[in-house]
Amino acid sequence: MNQSLNKKLIRVAHVIDVESSNYYLNNLIDFSDPDKVKYIMITFGEESVFTQEMRARGLEVFIVPADSLKQKFKAVRQIRQILQQTRADIVHTHLFIPSLIGVRAGQKAGIKTITTRHHSDALYNLSSWLKRKFWLSLEKYVNRKANHIIAPSQMVYDILVQKEQVPASRVSLIPYGQTTERFDAVTPDMIRATRTELNMEGKITMVFVARLFNRKGHTYLFKAMAVLINDFPQLELCLVGTGPHRELLEQMAKEEGIANHVQFLGWRNDALSIMGAADMIVHPSLEDALSSAVIEAVMMEKPIVASDISGVKDSLGNGKYGEIVPPADAKALEEGIRRILANRPLALEKEKAGKTYLLEYMAAPRVAAAYISEYEKLMTH
Repeated sequence: MNQSLNKKLIRVAHVIDVESSNYYLNNLIDFSDPDKVKYIMITFGEESVFTQEMRARGLEVFIVPADSLKQKFKAVRQIRQILQQTRADIVHTHLFIPSLIGVRAGQKAGIKTITTRHHSDALYNLSSWLKRKFWLSLEKYVNRKANHIIAPSQMVYDILVQKEQVPASRVSLIPYGQTTERFDAVTPDMIRATRTELNMEGKITMVFVARLFNRKGHTYLFKAMAVLINDFPQLELCLVGTGPHRELLEQMAKEEGIANHVQFLGWRNDALSIMGAADMIVHPSLEDALSSAVIEAVMMEKPIVASDISGVKDSLGNGKYGEIVPPADAKALEEGIRRILANRPLALEKEKAGKTYLLEYMAAPRVAAAYISEYEKLMTH
C-alpha cells in the first residue's frame, strides 16, 4: 500500500530547470514539516549553486543532462525511471518546459502531478499567431493533465480559471514564501559601500532589477526619465541585469538624452544591496507571474512604482503599499515617480506597512503548510 495513505511521508519529486539559488524552493523545503513530506529534486543541466543548496538540505538530487529543447523532451523516460526509483508519490513541476515533461513523466509513472505556474499571460503576447497557437496548445495540455495547479498571484489564478477554463477546484492561490533572512543580511555598511561604489551621494537614485529584454518595459521608463530630468536633474537610474537588448537600450538612452543618467550594471550578486542603497525602485515590466523584485522592494522598505501586471496588486496590497500604474504607459509611470518624489516620507511609511503585510500574507511557514495541504488532498482523491 502507498506509504502516504498510511499517514507516512509523502514523497514529492520536483522537476525544474534552474542553476542559481532559489529562495522560493529553499523556503518551501526549510519550512515544510519533515514528518509529513520528503522532497526529491530533478533538474536539467549540470552541477550548480542550486544543486549544492538542495543537497545541503539533505535532498536526493538527480541531474538530467539535457541542454537543448529536443534533449529535454527526450528525457521523459529518464524522469519516469527516477520517479519509480525514488518511489515518488507526487511529481511537482515548475516552469513551462519542465512542466510539460514532468506532467508527461508522471502520467507514465502512474503518479499524480501538481504544477506551479510561474508565468502569467506571456504566451498571449507572442507576436506570431502560429507560435502563440502552438505554445498555448501545450499549455492547455498541462492544464488538462495536471491534477492540480498552483497560481502564485490572483491574476494567474484568474487567467487559469476564467480565460483557460480550468475548474476552480483544481487551482489554488499560494504566493511565494518569504522570510526576513536574506534581507536582514544586507547591513548598513554594505549599503554605504554600495552608495560609494555607484556614486549615489547627492543624487536621487532609482533601481530597476530585470533582464534587458523588450517585455520588461525599459522603453517606457526611458521616456518617463527624459521628461523627469528636466525637473529633477539629479535623477539617476541603475539597471541591474543582463539580456539580449543591452546595446539597443544603450542606444535608446542616448536618443532620449538620458545616457548620462543611466548606469548599466549588468548581472550583480549584490542586487539586494543595490536596492537597499536606492531612493526608490521602479518596475515597469509588461509581464511577470509574481515579481520577486517588487516583493524585494517592499521587504527592503523602499518606495516603489510598478506597472499593473500579474502579482503587483498582490504584493502592494492593491496600491496601499506602493504606486501602481498602467503597463506600457510612460506618462503614467512619470506621474507615479513624481508622486513619490513629492512626498518621500509618506512613501517610506507605506513600505514599512507593506513589509508587515507581506510577512503575514507570504509567511514561509504558512506557504509551506498550504503546499503540504495540497499534497495531502491529492493523496486522498
